[in-house]
Amino acid sequence: MTPSLADELNTRAVDTDGVHQAIRYYLAERLEDLPPEEMLEQMHEAAGEDRVEVAHADLTRDPQLLESAALVVLSGAWADESEHDRLRAVLTETKGKLPVIEVGIIAVVVMYGMYLLATGGIKRSEKTTTRKPDGTFSEREKIEYADPSRPLSAIANIFRQNNP
Repeated sequence: MTPSLADELNTRAVDTDGVHQAIRYYLAERLEDLPPEEMLEQMHEAAGEDRVEVAHADLTRDPQLLESAALVVLSGAWADESEHDRLRAVLTETKGKLPVIEVGIIAVVVMYGMYLLATGGIKRSEKTTTRKPDGTFSEREKIEYADPSRPLSAIANIFRQNNP
């Protein structure tokens, strides 16, 4: 029987800092080190700056909410069996390197992870191919991203209900 993510975390005695490091390393590896500024930019386009900033402030302010959201993202990744080895490697790496990462950056990474989890990366895309006057073709893609604040709000509400 394949161990659960909880089993992996318990076996490695991963603490809150380890969870934060794991989500940071995991998304950095999956997204080829996409900078937090670009993550924020994509989420701003999807949901508007105000909503994203409110979600970011909530995560930055509430360490339990931040860890819970990070665990939701890691659990979503663990649900894909092809990601088990990558996650195990990331969890192993977190034990050896624990640099201090600003909570605001972790919050951005967690938000982006929730965004990817909720949307699979891209919500909808529409491609249009047109012929140029010179006879060549060009393709234009319109992408609509889902609102990243929605899953964060849902987690925040669940967490607050379970921890009054």
